[in-house]
Amino acid sequence: MKIMALHVKALLGPARTNGFVKAAPGIFAAINLSGGKGTTLAGRTLDKRGGGGDTNFGVILTKDKPVIIDNDIRIRKEFIAGLRKITRKAPGLMLHTHHNFDHTSDNAYFHKQGVVSFGTDIVRREMEREYKAGIWVNQMAGRLLKVEHFDGKIGIEPPIVTFDEEMTIRYGGRTFEMISIGHCHTKSDTVIWMPEERVLFAGDAFTYRTQPVVRIGNILNWIDTLDRLKKFPAHQIVPGHGPLPPRGNKCLNEFKVYLTRLRDRTERALRKAGTPSKAAKLVQMDEYKNWFRAPLVYVNALKMAKELRGKF
Repeated sequence: MKIMALHVKALLGPARTNGFVKAAPGIFAAINLSGGKGTTLAGRTLDKRGGGGDTNFGVILTKDKPVIIDNDIRIRKEFIAGLRKITRKAPGLMLHTHHNFDHTSDNAYFHKQGVVSFGTDIVRREMEREYKAGIWVNQMAGRLLKVEHFDGKIGIEPPIVTFDEEMTIRYGGRTFEMISIGHCHTKSDTVIWMPEERVLFAGDAFTYRTQPVVRIGNILNWIDTLDRLKKFPAHQIVPGHGPLPPRGNKCLNEFKVYLTRLRDRTERALRKAGTPSKAAKLVQMDEYKNWFRAPLVYVNALKMAKELRGKF
């Protein structure tokens, strides 16, 4: 028996947005720059309507140089081309929401230009751990957006400036509050709050109408942490994946409902099946079949089952 709600209606799918989208005056979200190639597995055909759910980045214009949020060596060309349409200035600062390859792999390129990067000390340690384990590059293999040619040819460059809990940066007339929210998507997720503009860059702690990746996450903690994010009086939240959601912070409720349903259905499946692997096969989330990265339901349910059994 599959574990799901009865007579469920599929929710609307996300908008298929590509490019640099204005989140507020002088603040841009770089959305889905590879058109879905980063989330589509090799051997599969890219949706003719255009894929989605790739990594998002941020660009904030200031009275000094621009500030960028996260990076990915695989889409450097697209990012730089879009950046130059907004400003001819090179970036001055770079802020990191977490350590993953698709958010930090082009640090060396920007560091060589004199960009100063910021992130938690756990971001540094996690980058070093994955590089030493030999998985830094190849964990991203097997997608249409190829990475195999980088294996053995690029290293890591952790953030230049690190912190533990919070850091406030005042630069070019803007204020950036970097706030560590703990173990959600990764062991150290950071949100970037711009209080004057009331814009929140949530990184992968929030994906909009896109199945999250929970491989090294803590879903139970993540559910509780979303309540903390809802306390930010945000006019606009920029997700780590997926299109720009409607203004305000109600979009967080939708994501929390997804994670809560995943938890509850997996818990029921565990009582029936006994083992995490068997339970995960019973979990269905059909109302989310229109979301980007829909095939992740099984692996997300498996991770949830292991957490419920105390196996992180």
